[in-house]
Amino acid sequence: MKTDNLVRSYPWVLLGGSLIGLISSIWQAAERVQMLKAPTQALACDLNPVIDCGGVLGNRWSSLFGFPNAFLGIAMFAMLFMAGLLLVSGGKPSKFFSKALMTVNAILILFSLWFFSMSLYVIGRVCIFCLFIWAVSVPIFWYGAINYLQTNPPRAGWLKKFRLFAEKHHLEVLVLTYVVLLALFLFRFRDYYFA
Repeated sequence: MKTDNLVRSYPWVLLGGSLIGLISSIWQAAERVQMLKAPTQALACDLNPVIDCGGVLGNRWSSLFGFPNAFLGIAMFAMLFMAGLLLVSGGKPSKFFSKALMTVNAILILFSLWFFSMSLYVIGRVCIFCLFIWAVSVPIFWYGAINYLQTNPPRAGWLKKFRLFAEKHHLEVLVLTYVVLLALFLFRFRDYYFA
């Protein structure tokens, strides 16, 4: 994909990914409310011993700041969705807007990777909604980083080399990231999936 195509496609990646993340976060919050209303009932998203929303949502790590993490997801994905609407409609972001968007993207991917590791190695279960959120967080961040470097090009140094590498190998990096995340998931739950 050419550089200008990457710049043009990022708003759509942001818009679509944030919409999926927003829907997943809202649905996850609704399941958490249902869990509070009827704590002994199985949730609709409890699919098997590994993909077990009740086991994840009932864990203390799914309420890191004292309220469900889904509320953070709703706030972050709503901001990203609005940013996507602005960019898709042809709005020209200021430098402050670009930096703020990149900051939200970075917080999103860091929080997503943190909760991915917590789900796999501490909680020992995953939530189906988290899978969708993790899946969209990767391209939102990756193409957001490329877009940021293209619209705020570094003059020289390692960032310029990184930008050129990212532009040339953006799809390979994305696929490799998904392969690594899937391999970690399958290796962690190998006793269930391969027994």
